[in-house]
Amino acid sequence: MSDGYDDDFDNFDPYEDLMDLTGTEGLPALEDPTIPQATPPRSPLLMGLIVGLFLVVVSIAAFQLIGQDDEPDTSAAPNTSVPAETGTTAASGTTGEPSVTTSEPTSDELDLPEFTASGNAVEIADLTLAVDAIGPIKLGTAAPRSIGRLIASLGPPDSDSGAMESTGEYGTCPGDTERIVRWGPLVAVIIVDGDGTQTFAGYRLDTDYGGLGAPTGKMKTLSGLKLGNSVERLESIYDGFEITYEPHPDLDEVFELRSANTGNLLLWGPLGASQGSGGYIRGIYSPDACGRFS
Repeated sequence: MSDGYDDDFDNFDPYEDLMDLTGTEGLPALEDPTIPQATPPRSPLLMGLIVGLFLVVVSIAAFQLIGQDDEPDTSAAPNTSVPAETGTTAASGTTGEPSVTTSEPTSDELDLPEFTASGNAVEIADLTLAVDAIGPIKLGTAAPRSIGRLIASLGPPDSDSGAMESTGEYGTCPGDTERIVRWGPLVAVIIVDGDGTQTFAGYRLDTDYGGLGAPTGKMKTLSGLKLGNSVERLESIYDGFEITYEPHPDLDEVFELRSANTGNLLLWGPLGASQGSGGYIRGIYSPDACGRFS
């Protein structure tokens, strides 16, 4: 019984062709020399490294391209900053803290305290009208102190306007804030700053504000001029000074008393006409307060 193998295969000798070799012959070719050699397979590790480097380069290039597209163009961006308006809160551009700008309060918003008597009383005869003072009470001083001394001397005022916007009627600058305090024909003119600071800035003695029967109706200038004196009396008292008479849009005709040396205005006021004479002194004013103490 055959085991499935060929008898010729069992007797095959692979070294049979080599038995006759003498040692001088070359070895027979083991492969057909006409067949080209096969390219050795590449290393899987090297291929993975090349692919990985390629992916890294592509990723970097894509990231830079996307980053440039997303970056805003600040060179051509318009200025969109909005300045903070008065009375509003705006973010500070340097510290990050809010900066607040506020407007000054108007005359309607200022709640000024009442004036009260202060200092020593001064007799009416010593409350003389000068270019820069009423007796010892100087213009340009703090109103609570100066008006307080007038109250100590004259008693409570007949009226006190409180803070109000100036029309220029009392010699302050139109649009500024003023305060007018009156005793009979005497008016004290006060300038009020935006922070509430009050300055005694001027006075006006005028028969239009009160009658001559009031205590302040007896007040005089340093040289003795008082309300009701005639123009002749004015010229007699101030002989050697410069006196002019000028038309006025609100007061008809006024006199102006100036220094003969400097030409500076000392006193002025409205005139009243009396039948058969050249007129009389209806008012005595200090120089206007507008710009005088600012």
